[in-house]
Amino acid sequence: MKEFKSLLSYDKARKLVIDNAKEFGSEVIDLADSLDRVLSEDIVSTMDSPPFDRSAMDGFAIQARDTFSISDGSYVTLKVIDSVTAGKVSDKEVTSGTAIEIMTGAMMPRGSDSVLMQEFSERDGENVKIYKKIFPYLNVSRQGEDIRKGETILKKGAVISPEHMSLLKSQCIEKIPVKKIPRISIIVTGDELVDKIEDNENGKTIDSNSIMLLALAKRAMCKVTYQTRVNDNKEEIEKAISNAKKVSDIILITGGSSFGKKDLIPKIIDNMLFHGVTIKPGKPIGFSVDEVPIFIMSGYPVASFVQFYLFVIPYLESALGARILNYVDLPFSEDISSEVGRFEFVRCKIADGGIFPIRLFGSGIISSLSNSTGYVLIDEKSEGINKGEKIRFYYYI
Repeated sequence: MKEFKSLLSYDKARKLVIDNAKEFGSEVIDLADSLDRVLSEDIVSTMDSPPFDRSAMDGFAIQARDTFSISDGSYVTLKVIDSVTAGKVSDKEVTSGTAIEIMTGAMMPRGSDSVLMQEFSERDGENVKIYKKIFPYLNVSRQGEDIRKGETILKKGAVISPEHMSLLKSQCIEKIPVKKIPRISIIVTGDELVDKIEDNENGKTIDSNSIMLLALAKRAMCKVTYQTRVNDNKEEIEKAISNAKKVSDIILITGGSSFGKKDLIPKIIDNMLFHGVTIKPGKPIGFSVDEVPIFIMSGYPVASFVQFYLFVIPYLESALGARILNYVDLPFSEDISSEVGRFEFVRCKIADGGIFPIRLFGSGIISSLSNSTGYVLIDEKSEGINKGEKIRFYYYI
């Protein structure tokens, strides 16, 4: 029997995944709980920021025209009629010939139009000597200069960051609409898999896929609602899938994804949209939508890692309407060849302003992942990358 009935190109397989991605629902949550959540609607400002004209410096609030007569070596004297700090409002009005001492952030007093920095003044009892000519609104943060009321300040699909939370809080916004957190189930299959190997056990393999996929799911803004490891047994696998469907938006199954004697997944899951893709590593990837989307992934750690990035993340980005992966375009450090007809995931790291490939290959070489910080993709129509060629480097999440 052939290993795969047919191999689909990566571009076509990725399109099938994205086309079958259903948008996640929305919920309203407290701003304090919103870190790393995805906005489901645009957010509009509720007020001007700053909400009033305020001082940008410690100094004296004055009328700028009182300084227009100052030339080198001369000064004017103004009467200090009040002092105001941030959070306080003066009940005095600045008129020609007067000044109010003011601290950074304080509301500009009525009648004033500028702030003279302390460095260009000299206090003399109830008066202040002004040594510098200034112009209107110098050292004044104008009302609304940062944000105008009614302005869109965050777009749908934004992933909430600490700086976003600060911005929203400054607008007195306490609750925001976000996408519901995607629920992922992880089913790892394989008679040979164990958590630890005892002295008298031979032929067993440590299960590293479970913990890796759990971590990847969390980094991809998901929560794992069901996780299990089962033997290569049809009834056990079917029961695990049935349990997962009850609590999942996405199911990941690793192991048994090919056509060997113990590769049961293709026999259990019907209506696969594709099974086998022209990628390296990770060729034995399958995708089905049976109540919920199911990704049938390789049992080899590197291959399942690659499959998560190439298929699960595009699904999530489409369903959430948000970007999960960050990237940068940099020159490649050396020539590297690739086989035409195969889409290649090259593990790399950035050093000295360039992209360097990790010269360790194979679906079981886990160190190639831990020694890299991201990857580049070589199109299946390309024969490789030339030294100095600018290419996109995707950071791991």
